[in-house]
Amino acid sequence: MPRRKSFYEDSGSNAQEHMLEQNLQALMAPQRPQTTDLPIARIRPNPFQARRNFDDIGELAAAIRAQGFTTRLRVRPDPLEPDSFQLVFGERRLRAAEEAGLTMVPCEVAHHTDDEMIEIGLAENIQRRDLDPMEEARAFRIFIDQRGYTERRLAERIGKDRGYIQNRLALLRAPEEVQQLVAQRPDALSAARAIAQLPTVEQRQQLIEGVASGALTHKDVLALVNSASLAPASRPTVVDHKQGDADIPAQPRESVSVSTTSSPLTRALDRDILAVRAVFARWRLVLPKRQASRWCRAK
Repeated sequence: MPRRKSFYEDSGSNAQEHMLEQNLQALMAPQRPQTTDLPIARIRPNPFQARRNFDDIGELAAAIRAQGFTTRLRVRPDPLEPDSFQLVFGERRLRAAEEAGLTMVPCEVAHHTDDEMIEIGLAENIQRRDLDPMEEARAFRIFIDQRGYTERRLAERIGKDRGYIQNRLALLRAPEEVQQLVAQRPDALSAARAIAQLPTVEQRQQLIEGVASGALTHKDVLALVNSASLAPASRPTVVDHKQGDADIPAQPRESVSVSTTSSPLTRALDRDILAVRAVFARWRLVLPKRQASRWCRAK
């Protein structure tokens, strides 16, 4: 069964992934789980689940029907419902098992606090690349606002650097239509960041449609945003009041740079290349619509 595609251009090195796996194992290590088969009807979802979209359940269910359920789910006793359990992680597998017609699944039963439930579930989802960028951003916001985490502590707990946390949180400050683009096209995250710099909905929407349709690439978007000659706005700050963290500047504007250390002729050529790239990007964006309009009039 292929994993969900990783869309994170800053997902980290192999060393970061190894650290994430070690942190996940450390969270679960103090517990000595009991292994048993449990009825699916007695297992409730993790109440702190960050993931909202569950893809390819049908494919995984078909694999389970063919090969059986070959892993174990981690659960804890439900603190509110006797004789029931809450899932720590593995909701996609649980849903697929139910769709495959299973009534019992193999489980590890261990006692976990709410904080451990949140951390383990988030770390496991990140390790498997199961969350899209917006789901990660919302989960990080909950950690900070509701659980009292600082960005630094959260980064340490999930095996990422602080910049990773900041970049995800910045998505929550983007315009709604840009957030929707990221949710629909996580692979367009860099383009979405550039589009968010445009000041009007009309400007942003045109580029969003181009990215969503595949007419515009990331470089096209950067060229168009830069060619708009927008005055640079003052950089806002994100204030983290937890444990005295200093104000953190928002992510700087991404741009196609024109070198200031090269010769005047080279700088002029760089600007010309940027302008030509923007023209071609506009053509790719506009020509299909004009051709469609002419075709309709010809009919």
